Formats: sequence, C-alpha cells, structure tokens
Amino acid sequence: MPTVTILNHNLEISSQPTFSLLNNFLINDAPIHGSCGGHANCGCCRIRILEGPEGMTKANEREMQKLGEKLLAAGWRLSCQAHSLRDIVIHMPTGNELDRDCSKL
Repeated sequence: MPTVTILNHNLEISSQPTFSLLNNFLINDAPIHGSCGGHANCGCCRIRILEGPEGMTKANEREMQKLGEKLLAAGWRLSCQAHSLRDIVIHMPTGNELDRDCSKL
C-alpha cells in the first residue's frame, strides 16, 4: 500500500488506493477537515501535494470546478476526490490556514 506522509503533522499513514484520500485520513484518524460528506462541495478537505503528484489519480470535473486550474497547478487537491496510487508527501492545512467556515470544524 502507498504511504502518505503528512509533513506538517509529522504523520505517515498507509493509503488504500480504492478509497479516497479523505476516507484514508478518516480511517487513520488524521486531522482532516470536511463538512460536505465527500461530495466536493465545501473544499475544506483540500491538501497540497508536495512530492509525488504523478502518483495521484487525475483531477476530476468536481475538483476542477471547485479548485480551478491555478490551485490544481500549484499542487492543491480535494482529498475527497483524489486517490493515492504511490507514495506521496502532502501538506494538510490546519484550522488557521483554512477558510473561516472550514476552521470551525
């Protein structure tokens, strides 16, 4: 199974590629935010891929609509839509780095 290193939380988890990253984070009690149930509506579960973007599934239409080309090009993804196929290193925003609505969760 691929390993997801959450650099700013000093945490490593095993990721099952059949599950979204969000589900893998929830299974492993990683400190992810989210409020829409994984439907790409809130954007609170966004993460930034620091290493290994080629090990990710391609962004789908929901991600493209929510994040836009600029954020996707900068390595941002919605963990509710993305799957890790190989080892990656990410940054997982904390409450103070998120939108106001997200940081209340």
